[in-house]
Amino acid sequence: MEHWHRSGTALLDEIAATHLPASQLAVWYIGQCGFIFKCGETTFCIDPVLSDLTGPNGSRRRYPAPFAPGQLRADFVLCTHGHADHMAKDTLRGLAQNDETQFIFPSGCRGLAHEYGVPEERIQLVQEGSALELGPAHLRAFSAAHPEHVLDAEDPRMALGYQLDLGGFTVVHLGDTYLTPRLYAALEALPQPDLLLAPINGQDFFRTQRNCIGNLEAEEAAQLAVRLRAGCSIPTHYDMVQGNTADPLRFVSALRRLDPAARFALPALGERLIFQKD
Repeated sequence: MEHWHRSGTALLDEIAATHLPASQLAVWYIGQCGFIFKCGETTFCIDPVLSDLTGPNGSRRRYPAPFAPGQLRADFVLCTHGHADHMAKDTLRGLAQNDETQFIFPSGCRGLAHEYGVPEERIQLVQEGSALELGPAHLRAFSAAHPEHVLDAEDPRMALGYQLDLGGFTVVHLGDTYLTPRLYAALEALPQPDLLLAPINGQDFFRTQRNCIGNLEAEEAAQLAVRLRAGCSIPTHYDMVQGNTADPLRFVSALRRLDPAARFALPALGERLIFQKD
């Protein structure tokens, strides 16, 4: 499939057939801010967009989804906020076809989850400071600024980032966010990330004119990765949506300039990465 290193049945079979020891973590990039993780025999999916994104002029996707959402057998699906490129209606409806899948949403997104057909009994709601045990993983939620921090538990504009302890690997997924003093303090208080996933599509006048909020700049994300001493960083939110792209090499260039020893990855769509714990 165009753009994809591996997709369809080949990708689904690889996810299902990946069996790793406790010292390893498997990661697949599925576009935008979407990732699949496999920790032991448990599969986690964050911000998946496995359906179309339509706008006034048709599809906004620059490449097709790798497979239909109903084909993925995920144990836990997490969404960082309610925007369609993170909490996609048709994606969630498809994923909910698997009766074993549990869903984690910001508390303000409860209404959307019901509208999208996710069963109430399989939803767990979180907000800043929430901590959950998800099978072999531990989740901690923190407030993201998209574009400002929203702490009202009922506000559908609430956006979160997640720190996941996956078998001893600390993964920090920022979702969509600007960098604020509040967020920086929260990140400094977290354990040092083994893997940092940070958006890099930036913010500018023309995006704002199209009601596109934007995110961290690539250079800003690189500086954050260095300051947090991330074991490895992967830029996000730069490739899927027409008119809202960025060059990930700007992130790489800034990271290498700031710290030539800093590790990063630019996985192809559907490529499996395996991380080894020291």
